[in-house]
Amino acid sequence: MPKSLLFLVIGLLVRVLGLPSGAPPETCLDLKPRHPGSSLQSSYPPYQVLPAGGQGRVRLILGSPEGLAYEGFMILARDVDTGEYVGEFANLPDSARIVECTQGVKNGVTHTNTNKKHNLEFDWEIPVDYEGTIIFNATFAQDYSTYWVGVESPKVVIDKRSIKLLTPATPIPTFRTTTPPYYSRTVSYAAKDEVDPFYAGCDTTKNCFGAPGGCIKTKDCLAVVAVIVQGEEYHFEMQARRDAKYVAVGLSDDKDMGEDSVVECTNENGEIALHTSWNSGRRNTRYTMPEGAVELESAAIKNDVIYCKFRRDKLTVFQGRTYDLVNTPYHLLLAAGDDLRPNGVDFHNLVYIASTSKRLADVGEWPAASDLLIRLHGALMLASWVGTASIGILLARYYRQTWVNSQLCGKDHWFAWHRFFMVLTWSMTIAAFVIIFVELGRWSKATIHASVGLATTILCFIQPFMAAMRPHPGAPRRALFNWAHWFVGNVAKICSLIALFFAVRLNKAKLPDWVIYILTAYVAFYVLTHLILTFLGCVSDRQASQRVNSFPMKDMHSRGSMVHPDSRRDAPHSGLRKFIFGVYFVVIVVFTAVLIVITVLAPIEDTWATFTNTLTNKGR
Repeated sequence: MPKSLLFLVIGLLVRVLGLPSGAPPETCLDLKPRHPGSSLQSSYPPYQVLPAGGQGRVRLILGSPEGLAYEGFMILARDVDTGEYVGEFANLPDSARIVECTQGVKNGVTHTNTNKKHNLEFDWEIPVDYEGTIIFNATFAQDYSTYWVGVESPKVVIDKRSIKLLTPATPIPTFRTTTPPYYSRTVSYAAKDEVDPFYAGCDTTKNCFGAPGGCIKTKDCLAVVAVIVQGEEYHFEMQARRDAKYVAVGLSDDKDMGEDSVVECTNENGEIALHTSWNSGRRNTRYTMPEGAVELESAAIKNDVIYCKFRRDKLTVFQGRTYDLVNTPYHLLLAAGDDLRPNGVDFHNLVYIASTSKRLADVGEWPAASDLLIRLHGALMLASWVGTASIGILLARYYRQTWVNSQLCGKDHWFAWHRFFMVLTWSMTIAAFVIIFVELGRWSKATIHASVGLATTILCFIQPFMAAMRPHPGAPRRALFNWAHWFVGNVAKICSLIALFFAVRLNKAKLPDWVIYILTAYVAFYVLTHLILTFLGCVSDRQASQRVNSFPMKDMHSRGSMVHPDSRRDAPHSGLRKFIFGVYFVVIVVFTAVLIVITVLAPIEDTWATFTNTLTNKGR
């Protein structure tokens, strides 16, 4: 038999025989499995030992806060001061057996088979007349090659009268999965603050990426993905909160959706399912990868949290594309939503975020891709349509017969300032459109915001060209121009407001839902001001010959003539109109500034939390 074949057979025999019958007595010294090719994990262990005092004994439960199964284990008890083995184990389940670390003494327990195990329970009996402090040390093997050594229980103080736990243990949450049901703890003792083990090892032993920004450090991501590289194996973990129905991760050559390989974990009637799909443009369609390329390893559902872990081959071919996880850097596209379609996932209304590009094996902080252009686009559109357009439209609508005793650059004040503000609106709108086009790299009509925003930009673009071709006052077609100019401007304004409201719903905007109330307050103030000025204009019309309350669609009336005796005199109540304009101007500027700040610093809640924490730390 060739040597290479002999070594292969020996390796397979070692692998097969390494776990099934449990740990040998010599493992008591260091609790390390003798598995060739296995990997000791340095991350926070996903398992724990929970002791509970009873009459002359301690009840032990071996389980996982994440609901993960384990194939193998070993546990023993030592005196904290002397390090000696103490006591004996009893009442073992069928999947456990005694290990005699000291000949003839039942001072260790290990597994008897490699079946998946959850929350094994057995007893540790206290020696007669023993007084002291003990601690239980355990090793958990998730599978043949992945194990955690030295998982410690809380210290247990024992005297002749009582059994006392020095450090309260964290209870195992009641997950609901397809695995056997979890235990219901009957022993009552205090629980310390539960630490989500998902984040253990982030940026040190595994790559983590989540949303909102900064949530990896605070350990409270709405959705998060982790990449764990073990030799040539690539493992992905995903988790999402807020009653998410799915969480998905895509591998992308860029930071935008399109031509991406996606893996989805979905909550389907209380059970986690794993699917593979393909992003084609803005559409996501499920396709099956080659068998074994992606495999679900574990999954859990707890309250409003879904969790899954899967393995992906380092080299896969999917939809004609080769994905080399070892050598090729990728952007991660993380998405989560609260609804499913019959054969796929629905819109990612909870989270959609893209990471920067890097190799999956390069462990370190993994920031989100820059969204500077998106912030700048939003700020310019807000400045245009909440700010300058609102002021420019008001001036043209109600202030033609105000400030008529003086001019600015040879033009009436209303006209000079109207033109100034509308040129600003046009310039900022076109700039915002170009910026978002550069960001997306293509035309986009995938959302209502994008479609209505495009209509706003087109209408805004043609307005100055219409104005440049306006007929002279008194010309037959002047009234037609006035109607067209008025109609296009107002439709553009309405479209802009619709686009702004729908922008709040976009994941990329990262705006809080309460921004809707600010926009609603702005619209209410805008409409109320127009109503007040319209009423005031009607009162002025009855007191004088000048028309101030409506846009003049004809310039042929005698009052429009520059030689009319009232043409160079302010209409009645001009002082009140000026006061209203001053208040209107200040309020519009405040609305615009507030919305721009929220947009630029989005997500504003995280920015504010960071700011307040900084102030608090400085004050200490």
